[in-house]
Amino acid sequence: MRFEVAAAFVIGILLPILETARRGIRHWAVEFTTMFEDYVAGALLLVAAWAAYRKRSWGSIFLVLAWGYFSGLMSSSFWWQLEELFRQIPSEPNTTAALEPNNMVVIVVKFLLWSTAIVSLVLSFRQASQARTA
Repeated sequence: MRFEVAAAFVIGILLPILETARRGIRHWAVEFTTMFEDYVAGALLLVAAWAAYRKRSWGSIFLVLAWGYFSGLMSSSFWWQLEELFRQIPSEPNTTAALEPNNMVVIVVKFLLWSTAIVSLVLSFRQASQARTA
């Protein structure tokens, strides 16, 4: 099984689990969009992985779409989290900004997800391009 397909299966399953574990199920009521976009990305990756694995005619293109969506999602999330770490803008004078608990762990996990997404996007694009020319 190709890396980008296996990664889509793994991340498609883990993404909603990780987000729910990180924020808690109650976060759906606080920031619905934040939770929903991760569940959508997980679903897209799972459908794309299944289609590519089963060699459906639309599978390679859908894998590019899923990795493209997830890459954009992770790009903004990772870079924002990293910027917050470096900025640590105080909310009041003589105080420091409260970072997320386990902030460095979150940054490392987001970096791994982001880098996997970028590599998988490139690999799936190459595969789809080769399939079109063959």
